[in-house]
Amino acid sequence: MSQKLSKCVKKPIYVGIITKFLSFVIGIAAAAGLAFAAFLFLTPDFIKVSENTLLHLSHIHYGLGIIGASVLLGLVARGLWVYKNWARTFLLTGLIFFIIYYFIVIIFTISSSVFAGESVIPIKTILLVIGQGLLYFLGYTLIPMGLIFGLFKMGQYFEDSSKQREFIDRAVRYFLLGTALSCIIIVFLIFIFTMTEAWQSIEEIGLDTMLAGTIWRPGSIIGTEDTQFGLLPMIVGSILSTLGAVIIGVPLSIGTAILLAEVAPRAVRETVRPAIELLAGIPSVVYGLFGMVVLAPIIRKIDVPLNTGFGLLNASIILAVMIIPTVTSIAEDAIRAVPRDYKEGSLALGGTRWQTIVKVILPASKSGILAAVVLGIGRALGETMAMIMVIGNSIAMPDPLSDNPLTLFLNTARTLTGNIAVEINYAAGAHRSALFFTGILLFLMIMLVNSTARFLMRTKQES
Repeated sequence: MSQKLSKCVKKPIYVGIITKFLSFVIGIAAAAGLAFAAFLFLTPDFIKVSENTLLHLSHIHYGLGIIGASVLLGLVARGLWVYKNWARTFLLTGLIFFIIYYFIVIIFTISSSVFAGESVIPIKTILLVIGQGLLYFLGYTLIPMGLIFGLFKMGQYFEDSSKQREFIDRAVRYFLLGTALSCIIIVFLIFIFTMTEAWQSIEEIGLDTMLAGTIWRPGSIIGTEDTQFGLLPMIVGSILSTLGAVIIGVPLSIGTAILLAEVAPRAVRETVRPAIELLAGIPSVVYGLFGMVVLAPIIRKIDVPLNTGFGLLNASIILAVMIIPTVTSIAEDAIRAVPRDYKEGSLALGGTRWQTIVKVILPASKSGILAAVVLGIGRALGETMAMIMVIGNSIAMPDPLSDNPLTLFLNTARTLTGNIAVEINYAAGAHRSALFFTGILLFLMIMLVNSTARFLMRTKQES
């Protein structure tokens, strides 16, 4: 249908002149490329292969590449001559990439001119450099921009076949598929890199020693009594601090979500929700400072021997505050996603507002709330800087400070993330490899948490 319409549209004279001129120029370029490729094959010494380059390309490789490009240009020239839309699309894409390339070149050139040197360049000189860069950019891209404008205006005169539309649809689909797969590939490459770096510790130290050992005392010689790589204290520290954060933070988060979704008036929602969103934007080091200056003196007042105020309780409170924005936002969305008919039906049967929330809305949004909790756990497991500042960084297995088991949370500890951050700068050999294995453990734990969250979300959507 589009082919018939394009044939019925009368083409102005300037469209024919521009199209034929572009086709002629591109055809000349294709012929020149073929001639140059033949010249390379006849004179091999024209291309000198450097031994220092990564790819030792000879005149044959250059010649074959030029032939391929020339054939492609010839096809584009032929397509423009007969008003094929695929040729116009190809030419537009090339011109746009040409402009983007020169824009990047100009940006880097201006930046190197402004920031290079030992002294600060005067404002007048900076403006002069920017002006020269813009003139240089316009000098190289003015004609391509004019061609792009003209090709867009002449789009109605080119034939758009069904094959081209199907090809573009497939190309876009494969491109989007590639972008999605790139995320998986990046995660896979990170895991492979970390596992490669950690393999030395797995071979020399052993999985059982690192996973079940209770003493972390890195040394220079593997196998001596002074060297031990037990990661169990850090694993227990990460689990206990996250557990404390869940016990403290999840009820607060779910209560806040219920308030925002079902109870609070509009004025309260507009005040509380931005405050919760602001919590997500506060840097973790600020939370650490708050724990050191405010929470530590308060916790230190608990009359327990060896209580310094720094430990699992301090870390759990800080983590609880840090996971509130994540859990609250997702839980509120889950509560709001409950069909309104459920709420109205409960109220119509005589249920109070609170009974409707507890017995109807919360059970209906259970899977979404569970997913919010799991994502909050993943957020807590990955925190580093604030934990280093408030948890005490003890590499020993945390034990209760008295006969009361709850005093365990008053003891100091260290997390997996903190173990990496504190020691990676000076680690070497098996010590460094063991820290990478710590990263593998953390990677697997967070991947398990995220997989659980995805499963719960999928269950919620299916239900």
